[in-house]
Amino acid sequence: MTSSDVDSESGRSSPVLASINSSSALILVHDDEEEDPDVNYAQDLEDVEDDGDSPYLGITRPYVQPLSPTTVLLYLLAPYLKLGAILLPNADLPLRLSIPLLLAFAVLAVFARQIWYMLSRYLRKGPGEEDILVDAFSLSRGSRLTRQRIREVVRSGIRAVTGIFRLFLATTYLREASFALFSLLPSDIVVPNWAFTLILAAFIYPFVIAQSLGSKRVRYTTWASIACYIIWFICVVFAHAHGALIGNSSWLRMGLLWEGTSTIAFTFTSSSTLILYSSLQASAHATNSAATKTSLSRSFKILSIISVVLAVCLTLPLLVFAAFPNKPQADIPSYRVIPFILALSSITLLLGIPLVLTTTPSLPFPERFRRSTTIPLSKTFIFVVVVLLSIVPIYVSRVYNDVLIVCALVGTYFLPALVHICTHFFKRPLSIIMPTLPSTPNDPFSATFSSNLPPLPDSSSCPMSSTSTPPNSANDPLLQRKELMLQRKQFGRRVIWDIGVWTLLLPVGGGGFVWAIGRIAGRW
Repeated sequence: MTSSDVDSESGRSSPVLASINSSSALILVHDDEEEDPDVNYAQDLEDVEDDGDSPYLGITRPYVQPLSPTTVLLYLLAPYLKLGAILLPNADLPLRLSIPLLLAFAVLAVFARQIWYMLSRYLRKGPGEEDILVDAFSLSRGSRLTRQRIREVVRSGIRAVTGIFRLFLATTYLREASFALFSLLPSDIVVPNWAFTLILAAFIYPFVIAQSLGSKRVRYTTWASIACYIIWFICVVFAHAHGALIGNSSWLRMGLLWEGTSTIAFTFTSSSTLILYSSLQASAHATNSAATKTSLSRSFKILSIISVVLAVCLTLPLLVFAAFPNKPQADIPSYRVIPFILALSSITLLLGIPLVLTTTPSLPFPERFRRSTTIPLSKTFIFVVVVLLSIVPIYVSRVYNDVLIVCALVGTYFLPALVHICTHFFKRPLSIIMPTLPSTPNDPFSATFSSNLPPLPDSSSCPMSSTSTPPNSANDPLLQRKELMLQRKQFGRRVIWDIGVWTLLLPVGGGGFVWAIGRIAGRW
C-alpha cells in the first residue's frame, strides 16, 4: 500500500503504534519537519474509513474560528453567486455547449475541493492551502537550514500570489459595482466616477476590517449578498420572460480572456476551501462531538456537494437566457425592472468584498506600529490599494482582470491536481508496508501479497498456549489477507481518482494554458 492508496480512501497514513518491533510489516517514515502537536494520530484506520470527517483530523488551532455547518455552507456557496454568475446572461454560447460546460466545471469544482480536502487529511496540514503548497514545492533534502530558507521563500511567494489574487478580485467587485450604480444616477447629479467609488468604499470599509470568518459582519454581509443575488435572479427571469432583458455593459470592460467558456469556468472558482474545512472540524471539536460519529450535516464533502448543486440551480437558467436573447423592442413597461437588476447586481458584488478580504494574507507591519493604534493597519492598507486600483483607467483594469481570471482558474482547477501529483509521485511517502524478514523457500507466507489468498491457519491443529511464541506480523496470514482485500477494494477508486487528477492537469489545465496563450497572441 502506498501513500496514494491511503489518500484515496481515508486521506491518512497508518496510525502510529505504541511500540513497533523490528519484525513489524509497517514501516513508518517520519517527516523531518516538526509535526503539529494538536493532531491526534491515535485513531484507528478502520474508524477513519467509517467516518470520513473525523474531527481529530481537523486543525484545531486557536486562530481557526469554529463555524457551524450552515455558515460553512454559506461560505462555500457565496463565491459561486458573484461576478461569474452575473456575467452568464452575456455568454454567447449555444445550449449544446453551455450546459455541458456548466455541469462539467461544476463537477470539476467539487473534485478539486475534494483533492484539497484529502491532501489536508493525508499531510495533516492546515488550516489553509498555504501549508500544503509549501510542503509540496519545498525541498525535502539538504541541510535543515537550507530547507528552512527555501520553505520561507516558497511561503512568501505563495502568500504574495494569494494576496494579489484576492486584491484583484475585491477590486473588480468594487469597480463593477461602482460602474453599475453610477449609471443609475439622475442626470442632474454631477459627480465624478472616482468620487462615487470613494463613497461606496467608505460605506463598505467597516465590514472589510473584520478579523475572521466568524465575525458577524462578514456573516451578515454574505447572507445579504446571496439574498440580493436571488432577488436579482428573479428579476432577470421576469425581464427575459417579458422580452426586456438587455446585455450587461460590464462584459466589454472585463478583458481579453473573458468570453463564454472562461466565464462559465470562472463561475465555479473559489478559495479558502481548507480554512472552511478546519473551521468546521474546530466546531465539531468545540461541541464535544469528536468522540462520536460525524453526522451528515457536519460532513464537509456533503456540504461542498450541496453548495455546487445550489449554484447550478441558480445559474443554469441564465445560460438559457444567453442562448435565446431578447430582441430589442420599443419602450415597454417591463424595461422598468432593468434599474433594479443593475442595482441588485451591484449590491451583490459590493457585499461580497468583506468575505474576500477577510482571508487575505496580512502584511508584515512592525509590531510597534500595530500596537500603537486600534485600526487594523494591514486590512486598511489593502483596502486602500483596492480602492485606488478600482479607479484606474479601463485599459489598466482589463490587464488585472485577465490576471484575475488566470489566477482563479489555475488556483481552482490546475493547482490542486499539480500538488496531488507532486505529493504522491515525487515526494517521499509518509508510510510504506514491506516485509522485514528475508523470504525462505519453506515459508509459504514469505511472498508479498501473492495473487492467491493465503489459507487461514487451522486453530484446532495449532493451539495457542501460554508458552508458544507469537507469530511474526510480517508472516501473519490474517494480516496479509486483510491487506490484499483492502488493496483490491481500493484499486478501482485509485484508478478513478488518478484519471480525475490527470484530467484536471492535462486536458483542463494544459488546454486552458494553450487557449490563453493563443488568445493573447491573437490566434483565436
